[in-house]
Amino acid sequence: MAPSADEQGSAGRVRPPTPLEDALAAFVDHVAKGDSGRHRGEVARVVGAFVDRAAARGAETVADLDDRRLEAYADYLSQRAWARERDPDAGVTGRTAHQYYALVRSFCSYLVDRDALADNPAKRPAATGALPDESVGVRDASGRQQFWSRETREAVVRWTDWRADDAVDAGWMDPARAMRDRALVAVLAYSGARGAELFRDPQNERRHGLRWRNVDLETGTLRVFGKSQEWQETPLLRPGVERLRAHYRRQDPPTDEWPVFPTSHLPSLYGALDAADGVDADPTPETVWDLLRTHGVAPPALTTAGARRLLKTLSAESGITEGGEALKPHGARRGLGDELYDVSAELAQEVLRHESVETTHRSYRDEDVERLRDAAEDALL
Repeated sequence: MAPSADEQGSAGRVRPPTPLEDALAAFVDHVAKGDSGRHRGEVARVVGAFVDRAAARGAETVADLDDRRLEAYADYLSQRAWARERDPDAGVTGRTAHQYYALVRSFCSYLVDRDALADNPAKRPAATGALPDESVGVRDASGRQQFWSRETREAVVRWTDWRADDAVDAGWMDPARAMRDRALVAVLAYSGARGAELFRDPQNERRHGLRWRNVDLETGTLRVFGKSQEWQETPLLRPGVERLRAHYRRQDPPTDEWPVFPTSHLPSLYGALDAADGVDADPTPETVWDLLRTHGVAPPALTTAGARRLLKTLSAESGITEGGEALKPHGARRGLGDELYDVSAELAQEVLRHESVETTHRSYRDEDVERLRDAAEDALL
């Protein structure tokens, strides 16, 4: 039931019972004062889409805007940004996601200023924490997405070798974690697998991270849930196999259901124990892994966002970047594909599991015109 005139107040005034559509109209009118029209149109489009999503999920009035709905909106923006990371023609960049969220946050601030909301749900940590990193899906200044060069790949693999060896010898960090990090970098660098195929996606229940049952160290193959929504085999080159085998020995997983790259996030590990049937435990950082093994509870896998944060940390620690940017998971896949394409487009297609060689051509043919010019001149001369 729509609020009465007394409940809604005078024209342009909003209160908790005000319908969202009316609150939106009042906000757009407020923005329009002194505005040329361009910003007003963007506000109407972006905040209007947010209001439509909220209404489709049962929100009717201003009072229905809570942190749960804002967290859901931030999750939606994150999904769109990761879609752009996987496909440059899809979704929005992480930067744009933050811009959209800022407009919705301004809408909520407008409602707070008029006592229609007690506080701003868009500023709460649960909601802002769900936003993607601004770098997700963003190309560099030249318009290219990140490609790890051969020099970058070899440098970061060598550095993680040293880091793991030093952790074992000096004990300055958990050797198992250092081995995991080294294997993670090597698998990214030498398999051509997508991050979404190796790590857990909280938004997709079918993507729960690579498990040891999907790894064949003898044949050097990984079985991954591909972009086509089908299970696929992908090769892991020898340098990746060697480091993954060392990680397996160090981790010593009790079952093949354990993730290859488990999270180190303690609340997530504690939560796995709490959610397990018949487990009554009080874990600590020192005991949590033993408790997981004792009770047969597989830890959660590292998330895609966690893998990005890890590579960013490793870049900062080592000083190894690509074009001045922190290393990104998909840059490893693109870099490997770029090198393979120089040998054979069909080889790159097979390793990267593109549906057609035309897709491979579109991805790599025009990425480095200067390199192609030099190659053509070498062929002619």
